Amino acid sequence: MLRSRLTRVLYDMRILRGRLEQLRSRLERKVESLKGLGAEERLLKAYISALNQVSYTILVLSVLEIKVENIVTLNTMFQELVVVREALRELSRRVRNIPEVSTVLEDLSDSVGDIVAEAHIRVDGAQLPVYREAARKIMEQAEQQLRVSSTLTSK
Repeated sequence: MLRSRLTRVLYDMRILRGRLEQLRSRLERKVESLKGLGAEERLLKAYISALNQVSYTILVLSVLEIKVENIVTLNTMFQELVVVREALRELSRRVRNIPEVSTVLEDLSDSVGDIVAEAHIRVDGAQLPVYREAARKIMEQAEQQLRVSSTLTSK
C-alpha cells in the first residue's frame, strides 16, 4: 500500500516537472522575444526571475524524484522520505509567487508526510535538524547548478 502511494507521488512529481519544463520553454521564448524587442528592463527582469524560479524548481524536483524512485525500486531507507518532505516544504515556500506550483508542492509534501506517518517513521526533535540540513543541501546544489548554467548561457 505504501509503495503504491509512493509510486503515485513519484508520478505526480514527474507530471509537475513536465509541466514546469513546458513553462520554462515558454518563458525562455518570451525572454528572448522581450530582449529582441528592447523591452523595459523591469519587465525583462520579472520574466527572467520567473524563469530562474521555474528552472530551480525543476532541478530540485529532479533530485527528489531520484530519492523517491530509489525508495520505491531499491527499497532504500524510508527515512529519506523525511528529507523529501522537508525539501518539498522548503521549495513550496520559495516559489510562493507561483501559486499553482506552490499548491502542488504543498500537496506533494502532505502526501509524503502521510506516508511517513503511516510507515511509522519516527522523527524526534534531534533528528529533524539533520533531515532539514539534508534538504537544504539539495536546495543549495540546485541553486549552484542554476548559477553555473545561467553563467554559461549568458556568455
